[in-house]
Amino acid sequence: MAASPFFIEIMKTNSCSKVLVVGLGSIGQRHARLCRERRELSVEICDNRAESLETARRNLGDVVCWSDLHEALAQAPDIVIVATPHDQHERVAVQALEAGAHVLCEKPMAHGIDSARRMYEAHGLGSRILRIAFMLRFHPGVRRLRDWLREGALGTPAFARYAVGSYITLENSISRYQQKTFGAAVMDYAHGIDLIGWLIEQPPCGAYARGVQAGNVEFTSSPNVLSVILEYEGAFQSELHIDYLTKPQANTLEIIGDAAAASLDFGSGSLILRRRNANDLLEETVSPERDDIYRTQLAGFLDAVDGRPDELATPLEGLQSVACADVIIRSLTSGQREPVTNFKP
Repeated sequence: MAASPFFIEIMKTNSCSKVLVVGLGSIGQRHARLCRERRELSVEICDNRAESLETARRNLGDVVCWSDLHEALAQAPDIVIVATPHDQHERVAVQALEAGAHVLCEKPMAHGIDSARRMYEAHGLGSRILRIAFMLRFHPGVRRLRDWLREGALGTPAFARYAVGSYITLENSISRYQQKTFGAAVMDYAHGIDLIGWLIEQPPCGAYARGVQAGNVEFTSSPNVLSVILEYEGAFQSELHIDYLTKPQANTLEIIGDAAAASLDFGSGSLILRRRNANDLLEETVSPERDDIYRTQLAGFLDAVDGRPDELATPLEGLQSVACADVIIRSLTSGQREPVTNFKP
């Protein structure tokens, strides 16, 4: 699909760079395809699975392919995009940073806090850029919610809720790791943790989570329905809901303040602002192409590489989101409120 005129305008000219995309599932192939749209980028791909390389070669056309990461990194790529399963993020990202590449790593940053911390430390040893690809930060509906927050349209925020129901996630899973990995849904949808923290500009200080494995369905996870309350300093709290039962997918984000409440339905693109004092309701609709969201994210990452400001998740923000996910999974096991460590530079 060709880039829309609006997104062609943001394709800034950068110095010619070699990009290596590691991991060739659907997300990795999307990254490779969109990087190839930019004339200033030369794209190579890497995966240790022969069938994945062959599929990517058919979909992408003439592209340099590697089955060995060490050999690919020996060719000195300027940028590495990590799109492997998240239990491999640390291995690939640390090697790429040590090889002198800037790294864009898919979310979540890592599969656990110790792994994320090692990535954070590896980044701190050099001058290379590390960013975490929470692409929903670049969804125009989310940006509109953020504008309302910054303009004060919502007043003082009191509550936020991120909810997703996505049975199709399990249907599309190749490895079925969700069934074998306790709390996998928390990592699959770490977007919610990142989005709420980014929008209200503070990390949580505690989490209380409950989950069940329910329903008569072909595919499942442990748990496949969960709810989380996140606590913060001050009079604010948020909720995360994730279930692997709903189909078609449902995905919403809501923020309630003392002046107005705002909600976004990611599926329909419906944005609603309910203003308390005016007792009215404003509606807008955003219908972004998914590729355009990724294009904007890529442009932001290239800004970071060139030393310009960007709005991707930093290594510290990535570390904080993994810490929160770890605590949620711990609370699912303990049934108790668990504290979240606030990592500071």
